Amino acid sequence: MIPFLEAVEKEDPLVCFGAVATMVQERGFDLSGCLGKWFLDHPDDLRWLTRQYIDAGCQLIGAGGSQGGPWKLEKWGLQDQIVEINQGVTEIIRAEMPAGSYLTGTILPTGKLLKPLGDLDPKALYHAYQEEVTGYARGGADAIWIMTMMDIEEAVIAVNASKKAAPSLPVIASMAFDMTPRGARTMMGVPPRVAASRLVEAGADIVGLNCGGVTPEEATPILAEMGKVVDTPLVSKPNAGKPEVVGDKTQWHTTPRQYAENAADWVAAGAKIIGGCCGSTPAHAAKIGEVLKRNATDHR
Repeated sequence: MIPFLEAVEKEDPLVCFGAVATMVQERGFDLSGCLGKWFLDHPDDLRWLTRQYIDAGCQLIGAGGSQGGPWKLEKWGLQDQIVEINQGVTEIIRAEMPAGSYLTGTILPTGKLLKPLGDLDPKALYHAYQEEVTGYARGGADAIWIMTMMDIEEAVIAVNASKKAAPSLPVIASMAFDMTPRGARTMMGVPPRVAASRLVEAGADIVGLNCGGVTPEEATPILAEMGKVVDTPLVSKPNAGKPEVVGDKTQWHTTPRQYAENAADWVAAGAKIIGGCCGSTPAHAAKIGEVLKRNATDHR
């Protein structure tokens, strides 16, 4: 199989997985629970989810286990099982994946503030991220994806820890942006150009955006800004539009067709990995694949 980075750089853009937790909510997962542990207890549901995205044409699947390290897992008494959870989830997904597809271990933010703004010690964070990466590497991941980051300092620590724990695995790092009167910014006020530059300087092989409060249309200029300061491939994985709470459920109303209409613009801005985040489904991924194939045919 072509090595992951080579495939990203030389092949057509890869379609990646979309939403995960909301996909298995209707199969019994409580969104307030530990997703990685639930997957280990319900492996058939994880296999089902993996096949949904594979059958939709996704070439890149994500393994989500520890959800932000020991600070997230401690409320379930699982803080000492980071490596085991991540390895187990990755192994289940790996066994379902066909040749020519790739698997990333996903790293999420802790939800805590680093010192001196908060009480999170940078060294403790560094070692926790190393544990997360070790589990994914042992399970057979092809890359590490650090995603939904809002604090660039936390993201940089995650990149450094990933490179230390698994030097042979490429690292994707994506930030969550919102639109402000000053343009796109993370929750901590970091603009796209600064985020991209810092992540690449730290060693990230691919950078971009995911989740956050931007629409699919707003993702394009963010990618363009990042592309002005880095030469690495970019990733675009925004949510399926703005969420709306209806009753006790959060809904996203961007249809697969509407979402995929932006795919060609993302590619033109430098995106080599494309998919959906919250509110997206395998149908969104399938429609993205259709658009990318049509776009590739038109340019050959």
